[in-house]
Amino acid sequence: MNAIVPRATIEDIVRYRNEAVNLYEIAYGKIEEAAEAIKAAQEMAKRAHPGVNNYNYAQAKEIEAFHNAVKLPKRESYLRTARRLIDIDAWAWIIQRTDLERLMDKQEKDKLRAQMAYIPERYDYHTGALLNLAEFEGENAKVMPPLTVENIYATIERFMADAGLIFRRGVANVFSKLDRRFRSHDGFKIGSRLILTRAFNSWGALDYGAIRDTLIDIERVFSVMDGHSEAGFTSALNAVDVDRRGHHGPRQSEVETEYFKIRGFKNGNAHMWFQRDDLVEKVNKLLAEYYGEVIGDGMQAEEDPFASIKHTPAKRYGFYPTPDDAARRLFEFVQVTRRADEPRLRILEPSAGTGNLARGCISSLKNFSNHCGYGRPEDMERWRREYRFDNQVDCVEIQPHLAAELEQEGIFGRVFCQDFLQLQPATTGLYDKVVMNPPFDRERDIDHVMHALKFLKDDGYLVAIMSAGTEFRETKKTVAFRALMEKMNAAWHDLPAGSFSDVGTNVNTVILRVRKDGARLSRYW
Repeated sequence: MNAIVPRATIEDIVRYRNEAVNLYEIAYGKIEEAAEAIKAAQEMAKRAHPGVNNYNYAQAKEIEAFHNAVKLPKRESYLRTARRLIDIDAWAWIIQRTDLERLMDKQEKDKLRAQMAYIPERYDYHTGALLNLAEFEGENAKVMPPLTVENIYATIERFMADAGLIFRRGVANVFSKLDRRFRSHDGFKIGSRLILTRAFNSWGALDYGAIRDTLIDIERVFSVMDGHSEAGFTSALNAVDVDRRGHHGPRQSEVETEYFKIRGFKNGNAHMWFQRDDLVEKVNKLLAEYYGEVIGDGMQAEEDPFASIKHTPAKRYGFYPTPDDAARRLFEFVQVTRRADEPRLRILEPSAGTGNLARGCISSLKNFSNHCGYGRPEDMERWRREYRFDNQVDCVEIQPHLAAELEQEGIFGRVFCQDFLQLQPATTGLYDKVVMNPPFDRERDIDHVMHALKFLKDDGYLVAIMSAGTEFRETKKTVAFRALMEKMNAAWHDLPAGSFSDVGTNVNTVILRVRKDGARLSRYW
């Protein structure tokens, strides 16, 4: 840590900061004195012209400056603003000194800059009370912490501890922007070439915006992997711009830099070849580390692509609890309330875990009113008459302690503590809906979805969170699964990148929706 920012330097920064705050306190006292002096002068002037105000000179700029020479703010607001401005600039200097920005892609930099942005104070119009103090002070503050020696060390240590992950995530983000197939490592390893679509505009120049950011990010990755410490990553960008300068209209071109050969075509696309195989190997290793063990093993099935089922439980049972945001997105596609004259819904959650999805399948008046956005007493009474809120939600969970916890909640119909792939519909009966978040690794999600289809009634509906690689892998099982889903009129929906990062895996995910009878889907089932 001392090599990054010496402790003496940190202590100097904090001392200068504290002394500056003290000087602003002194300055406020002098402003206060000046305001009182001006007020006394104004009172004396009124005695010279009692009751008379001449507006003929109101537009003169020097008079406006005269009246606005001193404006006394509230003391606490003035000093709070002083502290925040000093802290923002000092934090910016510290971040630059650590050179951490060199490891960050645009997304991570934008996140950091937002954290160091100045948040304006908002006051109640009627009372004058400060409304958003919690945004920049306290445990829930949205900004960098106050500048103290302890906070500086803690923040730098946190950044340094996360530096590897930040860089790996940046590498994944760089290449996932180029093609949807590259969203999942099990469907993507960079090879010797990338295709950059719509790189050049109709004038033949390198387009502005995303393509330039992409070139800078790719060069940043290769430069850092090569051990360079320079902050500029624009040699490829500059080489293309120089080569295209003075020419107008579509044309073919080619440039070479230390890391790349870039060939532009008349159709506006560009092909980028990597000059260093050793760096390509390093990048692919980082991608594997970032996406973790949830990587397709490339095994090919026998005659029947669905016959090879992995019955051995995954490591840690492939257990990654469904994050709240992912669950909310999934329930945008699931209707869990029926009208009073319809039979009760039977719903199955085959990989229940801690019950995040199963719990969302419990239909209640409260959840229904929240979905509708209002709940006046007369509405609530009408809904009680018109809808039923008695879904039977059954759970399957292989881990005994989690199954026991689900049982203890007392809100589910039945809880089966066993491997879902060993359970049969003859034991459970058939269901109207299956809602699931199965294990992702080694195509287990396909095995679980295929098995879950057996538990549906003929017009039943399944919605599942799956690995994004299911859309792109070229193994026999995945290709056959996609073909089956296309035949059944299934729908796919992307979840945001990193949706499961907070629960332990960086694998990208999608939502699959399908009806057993293959009927076309509306938005909501």
